[in-house]
Amino acid sequence: MAVTFLEADARFFYKILDHHHETELRLLQRGKYPICKIVKDEDRFIEVCRNWSGRRNLYAVLRERQPGLRKPATMFDIVAVQILVLDIDPIRAPETPATEDELSHAIEVGHHIADWFERSGYKRPLLAITGNGVCLYFRIPRWQVTDTNRYAVTDTLQRFESWSRQQFRTVLTKHNCQIDSMYDLPRIGRVIGTLNIKGEPTPTRPWRLAKWLTKHPPVEDAELLKWLQSLKS
Repeated sequence: MAVTFLEADARFFYKILDHHHETELRLLQRGKYPICKIVKDEDRFIEVCRNWSGRRNLYAVLRERQPGLRKPATMFDIVAVQILVLDIDPIRAPETPATEDELSHAIEVGHHIADWFERSGYKRPLLAITGNGVCLYFRIPRWQVTDTNRYAVTDTLQRFESWSRQQFRTVLTKHNCQIDSMYDLPRIGRVIGTLNIKGEPTPTRPWRLAKWLTKHPPVEDAELLKWLQSLKS
């Protein structure tokens, strides 16, 4: 039987999220009504992922939600940013799984960007295959979000993405990849360790498990947060 869930990878994903309160899972599939699950601990997180991986696409709200929230989070429900994500995808038709060649190009771009941050004195981000592309995860000290800075924080995250597209434009163009938008505060990210079942699979464009490429212990990067907050539009 084909493997549809990697428990160790999903547990590592839960740990790097470092949510102090509940974690919101979204179970999505085109043409079906979305399901939202609010989980209070790691074991329940794993239980939901194991039960649904291969049946739905599983995503988690990345940023910290306010405690006790019993509904899908909006931007007004996010209370802290503790993780930054760059999502590298090969350019192709929507809802189409990537070929092995397209995925390999995204992986090369991901390592190029991770190398740049490490050479520049920042903590090396964690890398994971999302099924069709690659995500880079940067842990930062918890940046508290309040009603007074909510829009400013969002603008800063958007500037980080814009800066990254410009900084890495040459390698992105060379490998026919793009950086997808992940800056909005209630952004969801694919749960690593679960099966990506977006689109219709073919022998050359299969569904794939999302899995970690690197798994070093996540370390908060205070210098990256300081640099991020200094970015100007």
